[in-house]
Amino acid sequence: GFYTDWVSGGQWNHMLGYLAALAKACFGGNIELFVFFNGALEKARLHEWVKRQGNERQTAQQIVSHVQNKGTPPPKVWFLPPVCMAHCIRLALIRFHVKVAQSIEDHHQEVIGFCRENGFHGLVAYDSDYALCNIPYYFSAHALKLSRNGKSLTTSQYLMHEVAKQLDLNPNRFPIFAALLGNHILPDEDLASFHWSLLGPEHPLASLKVRAHQLVLPPCDVVIKAVADYVRNIQDPSDLDAVAKDVFQHSQSRTDDKVIRFKRAIGYYSATSKPMAFHPAHYLARPNPFGMPGIVPPYVPPQMLNIPQT
Repeated sequence: GFYTDWVSGGQWNHMLGYLAALAKACFGGNIELFVFFNGALEKARLHEWVKRQGNERQTAQQIVSHVQNKGTPPPKVWFLPPVCMAHCIRLALIRFHVKVAQSIEDHHQEVIGFCRENGFHGLVAYDSDYALCNIPYYFSAHALKLSRNGKSLTTSQYLMHEVAKQLDLNPNRFPIFAALLGNHILPDEDLASFHWSLLGPEHPLASLKVRAHQLVLPPCDVVIKAVADYVRNIQDPSDLDAVAKDVFQHSQSRTDDKVIRFKRAIGYYSATSKPMAFHPAHYLARPNPFGMPGIVPPYVPPQMLNIPQT
């Protein structure tokens, strides 16, 4: 938002004040806050990074145009964090005695494995990948709000057992469901033919399948319901070869490669429900009395909460 000292360090000072209030609110609420930074350079997610950079470039152009035309600060929703912002926030969090860590190879799996092995009660994030990973409690980072007086910290919880109930889908089929929705291993473009085949030629949106000789993807809400119906009716979810053969029967290119990546995607999401093989205590950091990172000893995890079956 707008602050009178917007240029002369005002944003930085305001951010420090917010982090201090956040740390104080968590401490006062008996909440152990641990912030995990993404340090993984995952080749499989490179296309996601490219897409995100394109969106940020468009936002930056909107900001410049707004400032030139109106001469006022841009809307708050257009905020773009400066480059290397994460490194500055990490140092600020250590200053306020908040424990921090950084992933190395696969950010999502390392975060989930750390939460599970160290007995954390919940995860605050904004990535849909976490929602299907059977963690105890998943909260929205987008909805996280701290009151101006710093005394009230609120967010929203994703009730995955209710999601399973609404989709009429057993949670043990979530890995196949996630793989068929599209992800960093098997992107939406490779599943477009499958998604359109689920809707059928009589669907009201079928006319949108080919528009201006470009690939058009069905709306997300329509795809989610159609894929859930398909996964629910799979006779033998353990026979991945038969499932893959049916899914890619309309594929016109790279079918074998798509089948391999389909199985990899299922294995990826299935692994998040199992104990991780690595030991995160080797690279976790907490501030010592001198303000430098130290080694965090592992905790004994409590019993996991089970997602109700349908």
